[in-house]
Amino acid sequence: MLREDRPLDSYLALGQVSASPAEDGRLTVAEIYELRLSADLVVLSACRGGLGSITGDGVDGLTRPFFYAGADTVIATLWDVLDEPTNRLISSFYRRYQQGGEKSVALRAAQLELLAALRKGTVTVETALGPVKLPENPLLWAGFVVIGEP
Repeated sequence: MLREDRPLDSYLALGQVSASPAEDGRLTVAEIYELRLSADLVVLSACRGGLGSITGDGVDGLTRPFFYAGADTVIATLWDVLDEPTNRLISSFYRRYQQGGEKSVALRAAQLELLAALRKGTVTVETALGPVKLPENPLLWAGFVVIGEP
């Protein structure tokens, strides 16, 4: 959740592990800044993970603290994304990336694969009225970006 009024209180909801306020399941931007990572890649498939306020030294959101903590690359979203297409896209991305592809090339290939599936009408979501085919719409596949090392 992005908090433009208090950027350091923006957080990723990971899941509450106890009733203790210290273990509320939120990984805040302030906590991310304190991490020391040796990460080639961080993927933020949460909605709008690549956004934030524009400041004199960049975008103040969820991506910058991961770079500060030691990530080389962050993949994030620029708008709200749906679960089913995101699941397909991220699974395809990881398959391609683990086969030795560059992160940016793997993401592009995964986006094109999802676009092809949308065009064929094979991506559906379950609703109260039954399955609904998702349309060929850039909102469903184009919101993911690679920031940092390609």
